[in-house]
Amino acid sequence: MGNFILILICLIAGVILRRLPAFPKNAHEGLNAFIFYISLPALAFRYIPTLDYRWEILYPALMPWLVFIFCIPLFELLGRAFNWDRRTVGCLVLTCGLGNTSFVGFPLLEFFYGAEGLRYGLIADQAGSFLVVSSLGIAAAVYYDTGKPKAKDMLKKLISFPPFPAFIIALLLTFVRVPDELNLVFEKLGATLSPLALFSVGLQLNWQQSAFRILPLSLGLGYKLFLAPLLIYGLYAGVFRAEGMIIDVSVVEAAMAPMITGVLLASQYNLKPVLASMFAAIGIPLSLLTVWLWYLFL
Repeated sequence: MGNFILILICLIAGVILRRLPAFPKNAHEGLNAFIFYISLPALAFRYIPTLDYRWEILYPALMPWLVFIFCIPLFELLGRAFNWDRRTVGCLVLTCGLGNTSFVGFPLLEFFYGAEGLRYGLIADQAGSFLVVSSLGIAAAVYYDTGKPKAKDMLKKLISFPPFPAFIIALLLTFVRVPDELNLVFEKLGATLSPLALFSVGLQLNWQQSAFRILPLSLGLGYKLFLAPLLIYGLYAGVFRAEGMIIDVSVVEAAMAPMITGVLLASQYNLKPVLASMFAAIGIPLSLLTVWLWYLFL
C-alpha cells in the first residue's frame, strides 16, 4: 500500500508544483538527467551482477523482449492506418512497449504470489525490462527521433546513453564480489528512481484538451494492458504448454502499466512528451484494476 500512496503523492505533487509561479519551469530536465546518469546506472550495478542464470528464467526474462518486439509492427501499421507522424508512433513504442515491472509490478506480485512471485518478478525486470530499455529502447528512441540514422550514429548515441555502458559494466561485475558497502550505496541511489521519475512525469502532465489524443491513448493502453499479456499467455501456455507460477508471473508482469523510464526516454528524445506522460498518468491507476483481473483469470 505504501508504494501505491507514493505513486499518487509524487504524481500529484508534480502536477501541483508545476502550476506555482516560483517553481522552475524546466525542473524536469534536471530530474531526468539525475535519473539517467545516477539512478538507472546504480540499479544496474546493484542487481544485474546478482542474477541467477538458469534456463527457467527464460520465460520471465524473454517476456519484456517479446512485448517490445510485438508492438513495433503493430504501432507502425496503426500509424499508417491513422496517419500518425513518426514521433507519435515512437511515443507509443517506447511507452506501451515497455512495462512498469518493478515499481508497480513488485508490490502487486508480492501481494498476489508472495516472495516466490517477487523473485520471478526481479528476473522479468532486471534480465528483461531493464535490458530492453537499455538496448532496443534507446535504439528505437534514436530511430524515431532522427528518422533513419546510420548505424554508426545509432551506435554512438547508444554508447553515450549512461544506462547502457553502466549495464555493460554491471555484467562484468557478475564475475567479481562487490563489497556490501558499495551495494548499499547503489541500492540507496537506485531507490531514487521511482519517486523522482513519477514527480518528473507529474511536472510534464498537460491536461489541455488539445493534448488529449483519445485514439493513440486507447489503442496504446489497449495493447499494453490487454493484448500484450494475452499474447504472452497464448505463447507460453498455448504453444509451449508451460504452466506454474513462473508463467503466471510472466503474464501478470506483461500486463503492467507503461514503464516510467520509457516515458522519460520519449521525453528525452522529444517523442510527444505530453502524450507520453499521459500514458503513465492514466495507465498506472488503470493497471491496478486490469492486473487484478488478469490475476483472477490466471
